[in-house]
This record gives sequence, C-alpha cells and structure tokens, in this order.
Amino acid sequence: MFREFINLLFMQFKMIKAYLPVFIFFSILFPLGFIFSFGTIIQRTLSTYLISGSITFFISINSIISVAQNLALERSSGRFSLMIASGIPIQLYAISITISNGIQTLMLIPVFLVLGYFLLGVRISSALFFVLSIIGSIYMASMVGLLIGTAIRNLHAVNQWSSIIGFILSFFAPVYFPLTQIPLPFRYLAYLEPTTYVSQSTYFALVGNPISLAWFGGTVVIGFLFSFLSSLLMKKAF
Repeated sequence: MFREFINLLFMQFKMIKAYLPVFIFFSILFPLGFIFSFGTIIQRTLSTYLISGSITFFISINSIISVAQNLALERSSGRFSLMIASGIPIQLYAISITISNGIQTLMLIPVFLVLGYFLLGVRISSALFFVLSIIGSIYMASMVGLLIGTAIRNLHAVNQWSSIIGFILSFFAPVYFPLTQIPLPFRYLAYLEPTTYVSQSTYFALVGNPISLAWFGGTVVIGFLFSFLSSLLMKKAF
C-alpha cells in the first residue's frame, strides 16, 4: 500500500512539470506586485495582516481550485476510474492529488516571508506555530477542494464553482484585518468561514501568540469534516 502511494505521488509530480515554469513565474511576480501595491497604502500596524492575509489568499485560491480541478480532470479523462479499477483505494488516490498540490502551495510561502521581511519588516515570531498553521491551512483548503471535486460531476461546473468559492472564501472573511473589527452580530458569521481560521492561525503564528494553536485546531477539525463528507460522496459515486 505504501509503495502504491509513493508511485501515485511520483505520477502527480510528473504531471506538475508541464506547467511548472508558469507556476514559478506567477509565484514570484504576483506576490511582489501584490505587496508593493498594498504595502504602500496600508497602515504600518497592519503590515503583518497584509502578509498573513496574502498567504491565506494564496492557500485558499491555489489549494481549493487546484485540488478540485485536478480531481475533476482526472475523473473526466477516465484516469480516476482506471486507478480505482486497478485496486487502488479511492481515498489514497485523492490524497496523492491533494499532497502534490499542497507542496506547490508551500513553494509560495517563502516568497511572501522574504518580501514581508525586507519590504515591511514582518518576521516570524514562532516558527513552530507558523509551520503548524500552514500545514493545517493547506490541509483544510485541500479538503474543501476535494469536496467540490467529488460533489460536482461536470468538469466545467467544477472549474467555475471552485474559482467562485475560492475567491469568496478569500475576501468574505477577516483576512486582511482583525476579526474584532467586524461588528459583533456579524462576527459570528465569520466563524462559519473556513478562511477565518486560516488567516487567524497564520497571523497569530507570525506574532508568536499561542492562541494560534487554537485556530490551527479549528483548521484541522474543519478539514476532517470536509474529508469525511468527501469520503461519503466517493463511496456513493464508486
């Protein structure tokens, strides 16, 4: 089982090579332009929120959209059914897609950290909290994408809805500003947004606040929930 899983990962990484130059170009220039544009107009006290919010944005967009669309493409081309017919567990194949896309997302994080340090003076106060928050965040976002990819059967519909949901979750949550700035009646709605947990976990990890672990726990719990729902849909579909 372990060897099958490793082979699946290698297969996914070979597929990544096809668009790796574009991904590298995008992952360097877009963060640079993003931080240059917004870093000059925001308050200095919100610089950390700009970095944590930008990381949240990229995790949300890249993980949700990539996992959902790759899974839908695999299923549309018949490769997913072929793998299942060969005896590979459904969840194992889906997880290989999730991990390969998660590693792509990890490549973006150092770019933001370096730019944030040299341009805005933002630094990591707790490396442990930060690593945990990133792992939990990528896992949760990937499970959201996995649920979208398994719940929607049409390839074009998955492409559309994954993009819409990814952008909604990135901007309709307290990503670039403190959660406490939302009026109290509406603040409770923010707790229903998965990206709220990502942004808060990342921000508090950057400033070294142990409460980051509580938000990290939230990302893991939400990720398990989406993973469970995806498993139920997979069993019904196959």
